[in-house]
Amino acid sequence: MSTKIDHNLDWIYSAYQHKLSDLVNTNSEDKLLLCHFGNMNQPKIESLLKIIESSVLECGDKRQTMKRLCVLTVEVLQNIALHGTVDSKGLMHSYVTLTRSDKIYKLSTGSLIMEADIVPLRQKLELLNGMDENTLRKLYIETLCNDQFSSKGGAGLGLLTIAKKSADKLKFELDTLADHFGYFQLEVSLSVE
Repeated sequence: MSTKIDHNLDWIYSAYQHKLSDLVNTNSEDKLLLCHFGNMNQPKIESLLKIIESSVLECGDKRQTMKRLCVLTVEVLQNIALHGTVDSKGLMHSYVTLTRSDKIYKLSTGSLIMEADIVPLRQKLELLNGMDENTLRKLYIETLCNDQFSSKGGAGLGLLTIAKKSADKLKFELDTLADHFGYFQLEVSLSVE
């Protein structure tokens, strides 16, 4: 018997496949460097980082660009690993894609979250998007110095670091699914130096 959440989870994988199809089958200038759908944990993050390091260097970009992209990627993927949730079967339903155009790397992710996290997450992202570079830097330093940790072990630096390092404002979508779940999609970009 299929449930409402099962239908929504099928939609998530279908949306991921559609995203990949658009990247591969269009005349887009974006070159697909990495794609992954499934659970996100520390060994998987380390494996994906190795692929990213190789891909950036194969594109002929500087090591500094590779290091900046890896720092950004670690923050984004650890955010999924720490704050993403699993369905009743223990599956995370997360994805990550990395593309490169002429001057920009784009990192796109999606992850299953609890519905209760949608409103506070939206508020935090909108607040960060409303800040200029100096305000983000000041808040980053203040957060580093406050020594307060959440129940999941973070100090609130993840999204702040992502916003600080992204070349543009954070692009995001938050969707409500069935059975108290939601879905969080995030796109961040990094300029090629």
